[in-house]
Amino acid sequence: MSPTEEQRPDGEPQKRKAFGTGYELWIGLAVGFYVIYAVTDLVTRMIRSEVAVTVDFSDGSASSLDAGNGAASLSGLTEIVVPTADVSAGAVVLVTIAEVTLILTVLAAAISLVPVIRDIAAGTPFTPRASRAFAAFEWIVAIGWILHFITKVPGGNWISADIGIADEVGPGITVVHAFFVLGVVGGAELLRRCFRSGREAQEELEGLV
Repeated sequence: MSPTEEQRPDGEPQKRKAFGTGYELWIGLAVGFYVIYAVTDLVTRMIRSEVAVTVDFSDGSASSLDAGNGAASLSGLTEIVVPTADVSAGAVVLVTIAEVTLILTVLAAAISLVPVIRDIAAGTPFTPRASRAFAAFEWIVAIGWILHFITKVPGGNWISADIGIADEVGPGITVVHAFFVLGVVGGAELLRRCFRSGREAQEELEGLV
């Protein structure tokens, strides 16, 4: 019997619940809500023949909107929605691929961590499959981020040029986003090494006993 298999008090293995443990359920709900929201938003814009792109109005004076008796300046990261008829088809394809890539990356990354959650819930976190799960998580996040970056930045710049604001805005992906992704991947690698060290210590302890 594997060390991650749950048992009843009489020694018989328990049947795995359809929705997993409580940890899996709550994390699954959170990821599920995000995926449903993101897919619904994407499909809604496609039906309306619109495309959304995030740009960076870094200096705060690139554009303004009428607001009652005055005007409001756009600054920082701002999402703009434009009709697909006003921009190039290639730009729409790139931005759509970037959004789909982000959704799939979040979904795949969450699924890759399921073995870790199950092992922790079973009381045996230091298993080889947990280490493999962290490694898979790192690769999924890294590859997904790269694909998202190389499609969103050119697509966003293309749309900015089509609507005439390319000289006034920067790409929607900033250095902060890059550091965030590096932090996620680095944190996962740190946990992977901690779990590996814990498994080695556990094996040494079992050898002494």
